[in-house]
Amino acid sequence: MSRNADYMKRLRKARVERKQCIRCGKPLSQETLIRGVKQCESCLEYQHRRKLGQISSKVNTTYFYNRQHKKDEIKRKKLGDFMIKNKITIKDLAKNSNLSQRTIQRILYTEGNYTKKTKDAINNYLGEEIL
Repeated sequence: MSRNADYMKRLRKARVERKQCIRCGKPLSQETLIRGVKQCESCLEYQHRRKLGQISSKVNTTYFYNRQHKKDEIKRKKLGDFMIKNKITIKDLAKNSNLSQRTIQRILYTEGNYTKKTKDAINNYLGEEIL
């Protein structure tokens, strides 16, 4: 068991002993304790909504618009706008152009240089001369 998992297990056990919600640490109501539930109502509601699929458990950070890009870079902004318009994720672009996701992120969000090979790979996949 990893160190973090062991720590969380001890934390939940301590919260049960202190009559707190095992997820958020808020004090449990008397009726919740009588039912034997170890979570507060808001955590139970969240868990229920998550099981129904109303709440995504994983934030999708692969879309371009989830992060701010450097506004002074016209070509990078043009690439980002093209990706948004055509609903291309960073993951898709990286996979289809045989580059890493980190390379695509560096191009979009930093002022770092990229090679001609990288530029050609992206332009070939997109079918336009963007970079």
